[in-house]
Amino acid sequence: MNAALREQVRLRAQGRCESCQLPDAVTELPHEADHIRAVKHDGPTEMANLAWACARCNDFKGSDVSAYVPATDKLVRLFNPRMDVWSEHFVWDGALLRGKSDMARATIALLKINSDRRVIYRQLLMDDGLFEFLAP
Repeated sequence: MNAALREQVRLRAQGRCESCQLPDAVTELPHEADHIRAVKHDGPTEMANLAWACARCNDFKGSDVSAYVPATDKLVRLFNPRMDVWSEHFVWDGALLRGKSDMARATIALLKINSDRRVIYRQLLMDDGLFEFLAP
């Protein structure tokens, strides 16, 4: 992927992970232009198939496109920022991200967005005024 395309993806996302909203300015590991449909599944490297993702969300997602809703056997597709409106599926409860839909709950679980470590880090960023809630 060329630098210009990567920068377009970053700018569209306003420099925030499109899943957990972590700003790229406050991370040690760089955010990445993630293929929503993985290259190994013939996903194209083009704007319509790319999302800005923090290293943690991208690592946990891998090439997955679906996950199980916690405490169920229900398999659902993951949140797709090119198809879904973030604020229709997610809501902040302090530093915890809550899902309004099965898709959001499955995404939060698979990406481990509410792991203790990530919640503590978000809370510290919030306390320092470095993490604000957005509804993209």
